[in-house]
Amino acid sequence: MDKAALQDFFAYTGWAWDEIKSAIPEHETLRAVAPGSGWPTLRNCLSHIVLAYDRWVPAIVTLKSQPMPALAPDDFMTWSQIDAHRRRTRDALRSHLDAWTDAELSEPRVVEVDGDPIRYSRGELIVHLLLHERGHHGDITTLFWQLGRDSETLLEYRFHLRRH
Repeated sequence: MDKAALQDFFAYTGWAWDEIKSAIPEHETLRAVAPGSGWPTLRNCLSHIVLAYDRWVPAIVTLKSQPMPALAPDDFMTWSQIDAHRRRTRDALRSHLDAWTDAELSEPRVVEVDGDPIRYSRGELIVHLLLHERGHHGDITTLFWQLGRDSETLLEYRFHLRRH
């Protein structure tokens, strides 16, 4: 995948995040129990998405993944906490993405993942991370429904494309 496509996919996940945030503005909804969703709360699902950046950005930048951080009991309780953490990790990745060339993004490298050396390119790992986030959009839609929220939020890529 070339740099321009990665940058567009990065922009899409940013747009989708803004759509999610605008659909659930209240902090109470973040912590509301959602039985039957697969996630205890929206907060748990959103934090999982954000914490994955802590796991994978080091693998992309320094070639060594980190364990998935645990969710602290008092963390990710408000949108401002969630957004601050997300901005910190995504801004760091975006800065590197903007600086790397297509060749640097496609060059296979040995990356340590959970102690195992595996060959991945930076571009492949960025796609992995963004697809991980995209995969949880279905969970978020289910959480909206379980919480009795109107799930008119359409997170499909084609709706992102209309913005251009």
